[in-house]
Parts: sequence; C-alpha cells; structure tokens
Amino acid sequence: MMIVWRKSAIDSLLELDRWRACIELPPIAKYLKEQIQTYFSQQDFSVYIPGRPVLIKHLPVDLRMVLISVGKTTPYKIFYRITSSHVEILLIRHPRQKSLE
Repeated sequence: MMIVWRKSAIDSLLELDRWRACIELPPIAKYLKEQIQTYFSQQDFSVYIPGRPVLIKHLPVDLRMVLISVGKTTPYKIFYRITSSHVEILLIRHPRQKSLE
C-alpha cells in the first residue's frame, strides 16, 4: 500500500526538530520519516490494522494512532488514516510535546 505524507505531517516533523533544538537534542525528522515509511510499508492491512482509533479536533474522523519507538526513547505518536488505496500520515508527535486538543 502506498504511503502519502500530508503537509501537516511534514510540518509536525519540522516542529519536532525545532522542539528538539530547544532542549539541545539533534534533529531526528529525516530518520523518523524513514522509520515510519518502513513501518507502514511492512504492514499487511488485510490481516490487522495497527493502532487505535482517536478523535482530534479539526482532523478526519477515521484517524488512528500508532506508537513507534526509535531506539530506546519514548515512542512517537503517529496519527494516520487508511483509504482504499493508500495510508495517509497526518501528524507525528513526541509524548513530551505540548498536547493536542
């Protein structure tokens, strides 16, 4: 299944790097994007749909969240939805970033 990155997902990766810079950590956006791409490309959605359904104001109602751990850190929250032909990545958040409504 094809993976589509929405502008909001790319913006959230850039925001994540700015947040990491504020706490004196190196950028991770490029690496995290590759890991997410690999994770979703290896899934068989006909057998199992990973994550759980979530509702976030101003985002699609068929949104799901999956946790992806990169190394030994706290897992990142990946918000996505599945359409008939592709997986749409909408947001990426670190648990210590300011929460979404």
